[in-house]
Amino acid sequence: MPSRRASARALAEFDEYQLAKYRRDTAELKLVDAVNLLHPPHSEPLRKLMRGDLAPAATWETKLTQAGARGENEEEVAELKSAAWEELIASRKLGYFALLRNLRNILEQAPQCVDAALAMLVDERLIAKSLVLPFRYLTALEAVQSSKLPRASDVLPALSEAVDKSLANVPAFDGRTLIALDGSGSMNGRPLAIGSLFAAVLAKANVGATVMVFSNDADFVALNRRDSTLTLTREIARHAPGGGTNFHAIFQRTTCAYDRIVILSDMQGWMGHQAPTDTFAAYKQRTGCDPHVFSFDLAGYGTLQFPERNVYCLAGFSDKAFQTMRFLEEDKHALVHEIEAIEL
Repeated sequence: MPSRRASARALAEFDEYQLAKYRRDTAELKLVDAVNLLHPPHSEPLRKLMRGDLAPAATWETKLTQAGARGENEEEVAELKSAAWEELIASRKLGYFALLRNLRNILEQAPQCVDAALAMLVDERLIAKSLVLPFRYLTALEAVQSSKLPRASDVLPALSEAVDKSLANVPAFDGRTLIALDGSGSMNGRPLAIGSLFAAVLAKANVGATVMVFSNDADFVALNRRDSTLTLTREIARHAPGGGTNFHAIFQRTTCAYDRIVILSDMQGWMGHQAPTDTFAAYKQRTGCDPHVFSFDLAGYGTLQFPERNVYCLAGFSDKAFQTMRFLEEDKHALVHEIEAIEL
């Protein structure tokens, strides 16, 4: 099979570090098992893996685990972990995603490394290479904000700068986009945080984007696109009034023709006692447009308010959101085709 041969060739190109990192010795399916199944071309790193001669990968997890194991008391463990972070950051052996995951740990365990860590955080080359999208910063932001550590206030501006630089990894969409964020009471907490950031990112990355917040009614939010992404995120969230969820209001308040409408909601609302199908149809007739509608269920309930042609329900949220939107605009059966293309 082509996919099997491709996997075998990829394994043959792995160096010792990659093989050691993904060897999965404690997993049910180990990397050794994959080699036995795929029969990749021989290489010296693969021979070492099969003989059991491969040295452990010097990942950040390994270094921190070793530091914890070598320390004889809490003070010594703390010193060893601090030294491990210092070595990882100074040598730039800490990957960008690992840096994001561990900002709070670095603040707490190696405060002397914060400046060097922040230099990595805002490095445009690392951001571009990692293909990180702005949403990846949300967990790091929340962890730093809740840390109450002395240098947390130094990290927040760097995070804001990094988020803006990561916009270069966000695809721009042609035409006009309406972003409708659910500002009802049930969205409070993480759904509103994710939705506000999503709206801000799309607004910053797309010149033809307009933001609306809806609950019992709907209102447009005037945004200064020169503000940082995180500033826009807070501004959008500030307009969330609580209350009910009226999906009809999106299409009743909208007078412009849009190429796409992105609805960010927990999809829990039946104000008007029925789905907004007729309201949506009236909007299309009034404006003469037939937009793609991307209905993001940020709470993962799987509810679709109005099943229609060109209306796509995407439950949950991930970095693949934009890629999925682009696929569906090009071909509404794109996801089915992607699944069918997988060889088993």
